[in-house]
Amino acid sequence: MSEPSSADEIAVLKERITFLEEALAASLELNEYYRQQLHGSKSERYDPTQEHLDFGEAVLGKSEPSGPDGNETSEPEGDAQKRKKAKRKRRTKDHLFPRWLKSVIVKELVPEEVKANPELYREIEPRDHRELETTRATIYWRVTRMRRFTRIDDKKEHPISDPAPMASVPGTLCAPQLISQIVCDKFCDHLPHYRQSQRFERRHGIELQRSTINTWTAKLAQYLAPIGLAIKDELLNTEILQIDETPGDYLEPGTGKAQKGYWWAYRNITTGVVYFDWQTSRAMECLFGVLGFDQASKTLLYTGLIQCDGYQVYDKIAKAYAQLSLAGCLAHLRRKFFEAHKQLPEKTIPVLLKIQEIYRVERDMKLSNAPPLCRGLIRASRSRKSFTELKALIDDIAKLRPLPESNLGKALTYALNQWDKVKASFDDARLDLDTNSIENKIRGMKVGLRNYLFLGSAGAGKDAALFYTLIENCKAHGLDPERYFVEIIEALRDPSVDPATLTPAAVAKAKEQGSAPEVGAA
Repeated sequence: MSEPSSADEIAVLKERITFLEEALAASLELNEYYRQQLHGSKSERYDPTQEHLDFGEAVLGKSEPSGPDGNETSEPEGDAQKRKKAKRKRRTKDHLFPRWLKSVIVKELVPEEVKANPELYREIEPRDHRELETTRATIYWRVTRMRRFTRIDDKKEHPISDPAPMASVPGTLCAPQLISQIVCDKFCDHLPHYRQSQRFERRHGIELQRSTINTWTAKLAQYLAPIGLAIKDELLNTEILQIDETPGDYLEPGTGKAQKGYWWAYRNITTGVVYFDWQTSRAMECLFGVLGFDQASKTLLYTGLIQCDGYQVYDKIAKAYAQLSLAGCLAHLRRKFFEAHKQLPEKTIPVLLKIQEIYRVERDMKLSNAPPLCRGLIRASRSRKSFTELKALIDDIAKLRPLPESNLGKALTYALNQWDKVKASFDDARLDLDTNSIENKIRGMKVGLRNYLFLGSAGAGKDAALFYTLIENCKAHGLDPERYFVEIIEALRDPSVDPATLTPAAVAKAKEQGSAPEVGAA
């Protein structure tokens, strides 16, 4: 058997060196990604001037402003001037604070000269020195006293009195304002129950244990559940839904560790109604509870379009039920290339800049509040060429055949797999180009999870989903969540009230029409 030649050895070594270089590049790329996540900006908007620090002019060219015939990567001069003017404009106290804010005069100062000779002076308009102040909250028993009477002429007859009123929230000692504060402190202001318990003891000297607060919150969720179902009915009154999901840990007795569950977020793009659904998995069947499923005929009740990211479950359900169609998200496509833009800058940066051109047109349409018909015409005239060029840039990267495990390979795979759905979002003028609207609704939930880390049980996930649903819909319709909770708890004392009239959308509509009392007005 002949020994390998030196040429063969050199070829093997070259192949080995190539493999190690690619592995090193992938490792450095992963390290840079985590460094950016820890210490860098989370924005995915690409600023070409920042890259001069890394790539120099050879890659990106000079950062001089473009002329009338230059490229469109720099911000238009008119927009830049407007932004500078907006920054220079300072707001006064009248703009920062509402006019109905109460003023309390705590002291009036009179000069000593006036005190000595008041007959020599006449008073003119005073000057006020203002400081914002607050009154410390108080906690007290709200008492409904039921007066009892007995007959004077017949002492054997039992005393009479009116029956006790129904509890504001059955099974609790909470009045509406207290339970509303507890719920909004956690699900709106992200304050866990154990910190609320500590605050009650520190500020008011009362011991409200975390377990007690948990029980009260669960009782309120049970009480408000019919309103949550009414919001789900409002959600499905559309042909287009945005859907996204986010994980959250919960405790499962006997397992010894936290389990992973998921909140599925739904948004009606026409009305802005939002609905959260809690599930302990991420399977396709989790969508059936909201979209509706007929067991007898094995058919999905919702028919229409779903705008979503690239999670494979959405492709699976669209293949299983032909009445569904999918639209994609350009922001997710951009995110993948943003994570990979330092791997091959001469190819990836043009992709980011082209997406920037497309989004600049979208921003102008949002500022002008263009209706769908106008949006379609504007995209056809101003964005379609950029959109076609974006696909050509992605196809050029595909010819290089990057490693599938690298960030660039992952970005390319995502872009090619999702392109038809992203194009569907571009072609449908009713849709935004991304799912940022529903992702923004999830932000408050993620901030809360950073504070309370996990849920006490799987059932607590359903309660949290209801409260996040109510709070996000209050925000979407301009209602103050805490005042809204107080008013609907009071309204539910009437057993004949229809829960559909107490959803944030219904309350906001009634308020606009002046056909209902003020409920949770911001």
